[in-house]
Amino acid sequence: MTDTFLFSREGDVLVPAQRTRGYWRSDSIDGRAIVAALGHEIERRHGAADLWPARLTVDMHRLPPREPLHIETRVVREGGRLRLIEAILTLHGDEYARATCQLLRERPPAPGQVWPGLPPWQVPAPDDLTSLPDEHHMRLAEWRLIAGTLGAVGPRRVWIRPTVETVAGEPLTPFSRVAAIADTASPWVHAADVGIGYINTDVTLHLYRPPDGEWIGLDALLHDEAAGRAIGTCRVYDQSGPIGLASTTAVANTRS
Repeated sequence: MTDTFLFSREGDVLVPAQRTRGYWRSDSIDGRAIVAALGHEIERRHGAADLWPARLTVDMHRLPPREPLHIETRVVREGGRLRLIEAILTLHGDEYARATCQLLRERPPAPGQVWPGLPPWQVPAPDDLTSLPDEHHMRLAEWRLIAGTLGAVGPRRVWIRPTVETVAGEPLTPFSRVAAIADTASPWVHAADVGIGYINTDVTLHLYRPPDGEWIGLDALLHDEAAGRAIGTCRVYDQSGPIGLASTTAVANTRS
């Protein structure tokens, strides 16, 4: 694949490049590309210097075919502390995904001491690790494994660096880098030792600060499942420490 982007912009539509080919169907758009496109467009249209996208939730209720797509956005709430945005991804007038993004304004920190929970990981830097070969799940990014791998029965930790622009000619921002790998949280927590059997219906990013640098870390925290319904969460890192969480809801894809 020679293209260095996921989508090209043609008027008011985004045209998917070949490397957006989906995992579940070759004629669909990969979930990572869907989340990346929605996050990119929300920030491009509604971002501001004093606002940070602290929470992005994307509901993916249909697999979109790999065809030109349209994204509409609207301001749901404009307040002194936050801006709430809704974005809808459509093809041929049909809705395939919907996102909400809460952008928070900078404010002085609250006083007092709060228990921070689990301590952050202590792991090798990306430069101290070896890149994986460019397989299907890596066509959009470079991976450097810290512990485990997809399907490993045990801890899974990885550094990921997006290697392509979301939209051609529009450089990645700190937020769009995280959005570009957010959907990776689903296979990273839900993959079994016999393959990926869960398809996620959503992804939510909680980010309390921008990432510093190109590398984003995912630490699989949990996979809980009952009756074919699963939830999973990763802690998200940059090289300076934790920056937030990525969570997904998934269902067993037993029909495929």
